[in-house]
Amino acid sequence: MEFLQEQILEYLNRTNKKMNFNTLRKKLNISGESDILLFKQALDDLVENGRLYYDHNEEYQIFNISKLNKVQGKLFISRKGNGYVTIKDKEKGVFNYFIHQCDLNGALSDDIVVLHDLRYMKSDYILAKVEKIVKRNHSRAVFEYHGNGVFTPYNQRTKLTFQVSKRQCENYVYGDRVLVEIEEDNLGKIYDTPVFNGKIVALIGHKDDPKIDIKTIAYDYGFSTEFSKKALEELEKIPMRVSLEEMEGRVDLREQLIFTIDGEDTKDIDDAISIRKENGFYYLGVHIANVSHYVKPGMALFEDAKQRATSAYLIDSVIPMLPHKLSNGICSLNPNADRLAKSVEIQIDKNGQIVDYNIFESVINSKKQMTYTAVNSILEEGNIPEGYEPFVPNLLLMNELATILEESKRKRGSIDFASNEVKIKTDENGKPIYLETRRQRTGEKIIENFMLMANEVIATNFYNMDVPFVYRSHAEPNVEKFIGALEFLKSQDLIDEKRMIRLLDKINNNDLKSYDIAGLLNLIEDDPCFIVMSNMILRCMSKAIYSTHNEGHYGLALENYTHFTSPIRRFPDLMVHTLLDEYKTFERIDEIERVLPSLCEHSSFMERQADEAEEAANELKMSEYMFEHIGETFEGTVVSCNRYGLVVMLDNLVKGRVDFDDMLDGIYYYGTLSHQLINRNDHSKNYKIGDRIFIKVKEVSIPYRTINFYASKENVFESEKPKVRRLDKLN
Repeated sequence: MEFLQEQILEYLNRTNKKMNFNTLRKKLNISGESDILLFKQALDDLVENGRLYYDHNEEYQIFNISKLNKVQGKLFISRKGNGYVTIKDKEKGVFNYFIHQCDLNGALSDDIVVLHDLRYMKSDYILAKVEKIVKRNHSRAVFEYHGNGVFTPYNQRTKLTFQVSKRQCENYVYGDRVLVEIEEDNLGKIYDTPVFNGKIVALIGHKDDPKIDIKTIAYDYGFSTEFSKKALEELEKIPMRVSLEEMEGRVDLREQLIFTIDGEDTKDIDDAISIRKENGFYYLGVHIANVSHYVKPGMALFEDAKQRATSAYLIDSVIPMLPHKLSNGICSLNPNADRLAKSVEIQIDKNGQIVDYNIFESVINSKKQMTYTAVNSILEEGNIPEGYEPFVPNLLLMNELATILEESKRKRGSIDFASNEVKIKTDENGKPIYLETRRQRTGEKIIENFMLMANEVIATNFYNMDVPFVYRSHAEPNVEKFIGALEFLKSQDLIDEKRMIRLLDKINNNDLKSYDIAGLLNLIEDDPCFIVMSNMILRCMSKAIYSTHNEGHYGLALENYTHFTSPIRRFPDLMVHTLLDEYKTFERIDEIERVLPSLCEHSSFMERQADEAEEAANELKMSEYMFEHIGETFEGTVVSCNRYGLVVMLDNLVKGRVDFDDMLDGIYYYGTLSHQLINRNDHSKNYKIGDRIFIKVKEVSIPYRTINFYASKENVFESEKPKVRRLDKLN
C-alpha cells in the first residue's frame, strides 16, 4: 500500500495535473479487481491524510496549500458552536484557523475537513470556512423531533439537519429524541442549514422521560445503552457459578485473606488484594477479575465491548462496557463467592523496589467487600467498624507498604496534580441535590499504588518478551504551552528568574524530566491558588493514549506501563488479559500485530469520548443545580482572566463566566503582559488568577450548560452576608 501511494504521489507531482480515477488508474497500469480495490483504498487514504485533494469534478491533485489556498485538518467545535483547526508545519510553525458556526457546513467535532476562503487577520487566528467534510470521525448525532418532518440537533453546537421520509416520521411524536447516522455528502441547504442524507438508527426516548438528558448525552458521545441480540444470546449461555472444571490448572487461593476496597456504590468489582511480610520483604497480591475467560475474541460480547471500549460513568448512571449480568455478576469479585482471576504476586523490598514477581491464573474467594469510608476510618481515625476486626493487621501492613511506594514515586519524579473532581448527588428523578468534592485519602492511595505496581509489572513482563502489546503511553508535555505556563508563573512571582532560566535551558536541551515538573508543583503547593496553577500545568501535558509503541509514561516516570487492572470497565485491560491467554502458544502473533494498532486507536478515542460525556453530564447537572440559585451570592476564586472577562470557580467546583459588563466595581480591560483585568480609572485595582471575590448568579442556560455571574471584589450585592458554602458540599 505504501509503495502504491508513493507511485501515485510521484506521478501527480511529476505531471502537475489533475486526473479522475480511471485516467490515473490507466496511467499507472492498474488492472484486475483486487488491484483496483487496493488502488481506490490508497487514493482514499491519501485524501484522508491531506496529501491529495479530491475536487467537485471528482479529480485528484496534489494538496498544495499555497496553490489551492485551502488547508485540511481535524475540526474542534467549542461550546459556543464555533470551529477551530490547528495545522502544524515543521518549517513554518503552527497555524490556527477559526470557523464561525454559520460556516461549519454541517461538520461535527473531530471530523476531517477541508477549509477554504482563508482570510489572514491581525490576530492569533486565520478566518476560514469549511468547504467539505473528508471523513466523519463520529458520524452519529442526536436529534429531537418537532413535528412536520422537522428534526433539530440536540447538541446546540451542531447546525445541520437530515433528509427523512414522511413514512419514517409517522413513527415519532413531538419531543422524541433519535440517534441518526449522518453521511459526509452535503445535499444542499434549507434556510442556511446544511442538509445531509441520514438514517435513524435508534429511538432514545422522549424529552419528558426521567433522566432522558443523561441518556441523550450517552448516545451523543457514542455510548449505547443496548447490547446486540447476539451478545445477549451468548450471555444466557454463560454459567453464573464457577465449576470445578474451570478451576483445574489454577492456583487455589480461596483460603487466603483476600478482600476488596471500593466506593460505597460499586457493583462491578475488578480488583482484590492480599499481603504478607516475610524476611523483610513485602509480598503483594493483586488479583484481577478473569474477564477474558468469559469474553473471548470472535464473540458478540467481545465485539460490543470493543465498540464501547470503556464504561461511561455519567452522574448516577453507568453505561457499562459489559452487560450487568457479567460486570456485576460472575466477573465481579463479590464477597464470599468463588471467582476466577489473573493474579500477580510481587516481592517488594523496604525501598519499594520490585525484587521478583509471578503472574498466574487463580481462583479466589474474597473475604470482605470493604469501603473506602470504613478503611479510612480505621487507618486515619483508629475507629474499627463492626466486621472489620480480623482485617486490621493486613490493612496496617498495606498502609505501611503504600507509604513506601508513595515515597518511591516521589523520588523518581512522578507528577502529582491537584485533584478537583466533583461528585453530584441526585434524587430518584435525576435532579441534583448537592455537590461535593472527591478527596483521595489513605484507602484510595493504597489501591492506587497497588494497581500502579501491578500495571507496571505486567507491562515490564511483556516488554521483555518483545511481543506485540498494548501500552499506556504518555509523551512529554507540549513545550510551547509549558513555556507559556512558566512565563505566567514568573509574572505572578511564583517562580524566580533563576528557576525560570534553568527550566528553559532544560527545554532547549530536550532534557525536561518529570521530576522537574513535580518539583515545580511542590514549590507552589502552599500558594492559595495552587489548584488553579496545577490545572494550568496539567493542560500543558500530553494526553495519555493506548499504543503498541512503548514510549514510557512521562507523568508516572515509568519506562513500562499498561492498563491491566480494570478489564470489566476498560477494553484495553481486557485486551491485555486476552494477550496473556494468546501468548501461551504464540500461534496468532502475526494477526495480533496487525489488529492491535487500530484497537488501541479506537480505545483512545472512546476514552476521550467518555471523558467528554462525563464532563457534559457534570456541566448539565451543575447548570440545573445553579438554576435554583439564580440571584444568590457566593464567594469564589478567579481561575482565568482573558480578553473576554473572568472565569470564577465556586467552592463546590462550579465554574461560571463573568463578562466585562458584569463587573460591578468598575470598568476593566485585559492586560496582556500582566494576565490581569485592570481597572481603567484606577490601575491599582485589578482581578488576577487566585483572587477570592464575590459573585452573584446572573443567569443559567441549561441547554447550553453555561452559567454567568456578576462579580465584585467587595460584597456590593445584598446587605446580607454572602452564602459561603463548605469546600466539600453545597446544599
